[in-house]
Amino acid sequence: MILLTGATGFVGGSLVHRMLKEKLHVRCLVRSYKKAETLNAIGVETAIGDITDKSSILKAMEGVETVVHLVGILVEVGKATFDLMHTEGTRNMVEAAKEKGIKRFIHMSALGTRQDAKSKYHKTKLAAEEIVKNSGLDYAIFRPSVIFGREDNFTNMFAKAIKMSPFIMVPGSGKNKMQPVSVKDVAEAITAAVVDKRFAGTYELGGPEKLTFDEIIDKICGILNKKRSSIYGDYPSKTTFDKRPTPYASGR
Repeated sequence: MILLTGATGFVGGSLVHRMLKEKLHVRCLVRSYKKAETLNAIGVETAIGDITDKSSILKAMEGVETVVHLVGILVEVGKATFDLMHTEGTRNMVEAAKEKGIKRFIHMSALGTRQDAKSKYHKTKLAAEEIVKNSGLDYAIFRPSVIFGREDNFTNMFAKAIKMSPFIMVPGSGKNKMQPVSVKDVAEAITAAVVDKRFAGTYELGGPEKLTFDEIIDKICGILNKKRSSIYGDYPSKTTFDKRPTPYASGR
């Protein structure tokens, strides 16, 4: 039995279908009965709970052998802070796993997570990684680059801006390079780590192409058949851009 968090998010949705294709027995931790119904309809077991509520996690972990923890947020809204969702949420998941005797823990972090990271997003992601690494559990950590797919936040955010305005605001100089990775490839990698316990340690995930921010914008404009002028700068924002942005929504 695998317990999955973040199943209703962008990456989680793709991962659920990939694991079902592999005929894995999946239980998803979800916060509402409405979200549970959607997953139940495709043959997935669910448990109502929240990563901020350790008692609900412990109930969800009954009979579980492997935990896959995806939950992450892009912006802080109300009580949902980076510290709570990334760091404390991960601490709750790890502690509950240890109490239940679960040995295997797979965690999704983000590319750009490092000791000298400036953004609070990446700092809390690093703190979460350290909790996993020091847990004594058999773990695999994945740090994906910018994740793209039909419902991703990144390309859709810029596509919406391109449709609405003759100008597009680009963080930084537009020359910083990224290796966008398909959400299907991320789901494939995580599923492989669930099946094959030889996956251990930290893995950075990137796609085959190295593209500048400008090149990514140009590709989106080309698909939309639009021409736009770019405005560059370090814009004050609550988003997670930190030289190497990793914008994805993992769901809660």
